[in-house]
Amino acid sequence: MTNRHGSFSSFAVSGQCSSGKSTLCRVLSRKLNWPHVDIGNEFRRAARSKGLEIEKFGSVSDKLLREIDDKMLVRIQSEEKMIWDGRLACYLARSSSKVFKVYCVADLDVRATRCGKRDRLAFEEARRRVLTRDNEEANVFRRLYGFSNPFDISWVNLKLDTSSKSSEELACTVVESLDKTHIKEGKYLS
Repeated sequence: MTNRHGSFSSFAVSGQCSSGKSTLCRVLSRKLNWPHVDIGNEFRRAARSKGLEIEKFGSVSDKLLREIDDKMLVRIQSEEKMIWDGRLACYLARSSSKVFKVYCVADLDVRATRCGKRDRLAFEEARRRVLTRDNEEANVFRRLYGFSNPFDISWVNLKLDTSSKSSEELACTVVESLDKTHIKEGKYLS
């Protein structure tokens, strides 16, 4: 797929734990033939280096967490034709008009089912992990960035409920929404 989307040069995709954002990013990456950068892997490495599970990544020093975000911010602002995948990807890209920002949400039970399937956990344990990560991330984002509501999505172009559609359908919705945004803003290039 060629870049026919005018001034947007990359995607930032954020969302709740197990909301399907990474799966969506992989599909977009394949469709657009753009690299998929999983920002969460940087945090997983940092947590592992401290002997922590990802659910406890908030125990990693604020300095290290901010360093990771700062590195990603520089990349988001300077690299094009990328799919940025991370809880704060949309927030980090909020001031960049060249990044189309998508926020994924899904019902808690859907997210727990996905987490359980992916990590081979019983539903209740998966649900507990999803809620633990939601709370841990909310606390860290408040601490690092002073969010009154860490799940505020006022800076996104598209909020996407991933509960009941396939990743292929969702990718088509993103591209269609991008096209509509360009038509509305007069930026569409055929």
